[in-house]
Amino acid sequence: MKKYRIIIIYGIFTLLVLIGCTNEEANPSTSQGQVNVSQISSKQIYDQKFANEAKQLLSQKENVQKVFAVNTNELLIIAIEVPHHERFQLSEINKKLSKEMDKNFKGDNLTVELATDKKIILELEVLERQLQNNTISQKELNKKLKHISKLLKEQT
Repeated sequence: MKKYRIIIIYGIFTLLVLIGCTNEEANPSTSQGQVNVSQISSKQIYDQKFANEAKQLLSQKENVQKVFAVNTNELLIIAIEVPHHERFQLSEINKKLSKEMDKNFKGDNLTVELATDKKIILELEVLERQLQNNTISQKELNKKLKHISKLLKEQT
């Protein structure tokens, strides 16, 4: 009888140790609230007001991990990264958020394009970094955004 008590106590102790040692980062509910958003300064070649507004709106969505956006006077390109487990609904998420962004920027005479492709995300990330560092001209910015827009249209 005493042997069973020792085994039960040892088992409960082991269980408590295992529960206490769980990794909090593995819990998906805590990691969803953190969205990677970097605001682009408005003291740039182009006013990035629309890009910053789009980032702010999309960062509040629960299925968005990272947001990158760059705009010119007539074009706004947004790239979002969704959690890996939501990639099955990628087309639905893309359609829903594209409609929402079109509605938000309807009165601004702005063409809005939303992408979830990794290549576009990387391209916009580099472009944002160049805007932050003021290492890109207006002409080059227009050229790169038109190139990214062309890549988006090729994929669809």
